[in-house]
Formats: sequence, C-alpha cells, structure tokens
Amino acid sequence: MKFALFALTMTGIMLMMHYAVFRSTISFFQISRPGVRYLLYGAMVLLSFSFITAFVAIHWRENPWTIAYYRFAAVWTGFLIHSLSAAAAAWVLLGACRLAGIGLPIKSIGMIMLALAVMASGYGLWSAFHPVVRYVSVPVAHLPEAWKNSKIAVLSDLHLGLMHQQGFARQTVKTVNRLKPDLVLITGDLVDGMGGPYKDNLKPLNDLKAKHGLFFVTGNHEHYVGIEKALQLIEKTPLRVLDNEAVEINGLELLGISYPGIGSVADLRNFTQEKTSGTVRIVMFHTPTEMGMHKEAIRDQHLANYWMPDTRFITNRDLNADLQISGHTHGGQIFPFQFLTRWLYRGHDHGLKKIDDFCLYTTSGTGSWGPPMRTAGRPEIAVLRLVKNQGK
Repeated sequence: MKFALFALTMTGIMLMMHYAVFRSTISFFQISRPGVRYLLYGAMVLLSFSFITAFVAIHWRENPWTIAYYRFAAVWTGFLIHSLSAAAAAWVLLGACRLAGIGLPIKSIGMIMLALAVMASGYGLWSAFHPVVRYVSVPVAHLPEAWKNSKIAVLSDLHLGLMHQQGFARQTVKTVNRLKPDLVLITGDLVDGMGGPYKDNLKPLNDLKAKHGLFFVTGNHEHYVGIEKALQLIEKTPLRVLDNEAVEINGLELLGISYPGIGSVADLRNFTQEKTSGTVRIVMFHTPTEMGMHKEAIRDQHLANYWMPDTRFITNRDLNADLQISGHTHGGQIFPFQFLTRWLYRGHDHGLKKIDDFCLYTTSGTGSWGPPMRTAGRPEIAVLRLVKNQGK
C-alpha cells in the first residue's frame, strides 16, 4: 500500500514535470500541426512512467533488457530535470524582455533552452564519473603527535551498482592510493540499492591501502540491498565494518555508528564517554543528522532522515566527539536540488561546519544515485587534515 502511494505520487510529479517541459517546447518552437503535437504528448505520457516502471522492472528481474531500460530512464530523468530548469529560465527571460519592450524570436529562446539542457546534462554525465580531490583542514582541541600532518581520506555514497561499476571503483582506488592516506573512512552507501554486479564492483577495494586501516559504516542503501547480503559482500573486502563500536588508533578514537542510528550511548561497544586526555575522537555516521533513533522502526527513522532531518546533534555531541564525518546528501546532486538539501539539513548538507567544540564534515559523496549526473557541485574524495585548534 505504501509503495503504491509512493508510486502514484512519483508518477504525478513526473507527469507535471514532463507536461511543463513538453508544453514549453511546443510553445517555444511554435508547433501547431495536430499530428506532431499528439505525437509529443503521447511520448510525454510514456516517458512520465519510464523511471517508475524501470524501478519496478529492475527489481523484478535483472537482465540486459531491464538494465538498459533502467539506464535510459535514469539518464532521461536527469535530462528532464535540466530541461525543466532551462524552461523556467527561458520563461523568465521571455517575461523580462516583454516587460522591457524588447522583442526576441521565441524560437531562439527555445533553442537556447534546449542547448542549456543538453550542455548541463552532458557536463553532469562527465562530472558524475570524475570526482575531485578536496583538501579540508579540521581544527581539533587536542592533536596527538602521531596524527600531525596526517591525511584521512573520506569516501561516501559511491553507489556501486548498475551505473558506477568496477571501472569507477578501480579509478577511485587508484586516486586514493596516490594520496597515500593514513586512514580511509567510508560513510555508507558503498553499494547501490538498484542492483548490479556487486561482487565484481567491490573487487578493486582489495587494492585499497592506508597506513592505519580502512573503515566502513552502513548507509540506507545497504538496507535497500538487504543489510545481511550487503555486509557479507563488504566483509570479503579489506574494509573493517564498524557496527556501533569504537576502536583506538595511536591516540585517535574512531567510532562507527550504523545507519539509521542508536537508541542511546549504552548501545556502543568498546566506548567510554569520557575521552582519554590528549586523544581526538572521530565519529562516522551516514547522515548529517541526530544519530539517536527516536522511533522504533528503521523505515520511520529513514523517512525522518529524508524529510524531517534532526540537526540538533544531541546524541552526537554527547559522545564528546571532535568531528563527525557524514555523507548521504550528495550536495543536492542535480541543480537546483542543492537548495532543497541546504534547506532540509539547515546548511549542514555539505562542507565543514563548527558547532562550539564539535565539527561536522558532510561530503558531497563520490558517486551518484538515479540519474548518473552531478551538476550541483562536483563529487569528491575528501582529504581531511587534523590541525591544532588555536583557540585551545
């Protein structure tokens, strides 16, 4: 019943988006022939159902036909979003010109709209598979000698599946290894819930190297795949899964919280709330939200993390952490959704934020979900450097 409601809602939204784009196309290009208009509206209706039917098909049976259909639907959806933004910009331009008494050929505006959508989508496709290396200095109160000038590589949201596959994973591993990190942290959504050759996609992780180890916490997509299945696959790699537990590494205490969170601090293993003097404490958690679960069901907490994210960080700060590392938001992934994620997560959707003595770094993620496009900022491999907080 809930899936049916979700499917109806998504289909309604997709129909409205398609109508806005197709109606704008007909107006800008002044298409008046009834046959052509009927053909366009027919295509509009069929394409409106493409992503939801591809979603159902790929979960029903994964074969070359359903995979090809899903990839088409995902790319088309990205192009549609860019077309909608371009159409909105074109209507604003047309309205402004009319108010100013400037006459512009309406077909020229249509061509500009189409060109913008094509260029944005093309750039987005390239960007999604070419993450940047982003260096970030993080101030901490107590910096152990062993961690001065160290490099902590942060990956998140690789979404290895039908879009980002073994080649993408291999290139990411090569990039990380060239950085010679002291520590590699992966904050969830390593695998994509839409399916794919997971075993093959994860093979390149066997070559990933870091002086002090490789650590992983689960995200929501590990639950979509099936948490037991996902963990069985990941535990065959060199990654150490931190499931609500703490480890100590030369004066750095690393705490991994599994998605969607903990009931209380008492749920954590090998953890003492008071920090040892002179140590630095880092928490890994998939979402930049309160990590205490206020509802019993994972599904309810997952819904809250999307649409009612709690950014008070009460439990998080009770852990006496110097830094929390998160992902999940993708920085919006596709323009203009970065404005939505910025609003939902109260500005904690990307980058380094300092709240008193508590720092939060939210990475924009390394891969992408759904449309394999990134136009709301670049995907990233973050390299964190811990520095002495001069105020301490």
